Amino acid sequence: MNDMLDWRKLSVHRDSRFEALEKRFCSTKDSKNDDAIFATVKELMVFAALIGYQHDDYRPMDSKVKSTPILLETYATTGHDAYIYLIALSKAPHLDMLKDESLRDSIGIFEAYCNGGLHHIDNWIMKNIGEPLMTNILFNQTLEFLIEND
Repeated sequence: MNDMLDWRKLSVHRDSRFEALEKRFCSTKDSKNDDAIFATVKELMVFAALIGYQHDDYRPMDSKVKSTPILLETYATTGHDAYIYLIALSKAPHLDMLKDESLRDSIGIFEAYCNGGLHHIDNWIMKNIGEPLMTNILFNQTLEFLIEND
């Protein structure tokens, strides 16, 4: 009997209420978006998870929330899955997090930081609603964080 987990088919979820952010920031969500900062949604998710981690904003998604998945395999094709594992290891610093039976937990940690980061990014947009360039908002907020924590 083969109980091996097919890690490639595990889903990495994000809250669907942030689809407007995806459209603003990702070229794959709207082919007419010439100002896209990220080529793919997965790149935005990694950035959001890093923002959530830096701000220690860990927000697990409620199971009732409508979510959109990306397969772990999709992250792995470009090496972005490494961020999932590193963020998980930072929260639960033991190598068991990398074992097949813990991969869902590792993904859950990444999703929670991603969710927190998406909330921060959304708040940045709301605070700077008149700013025409999204890159300015991300750059300014990231720079402000770095200066405050120097």
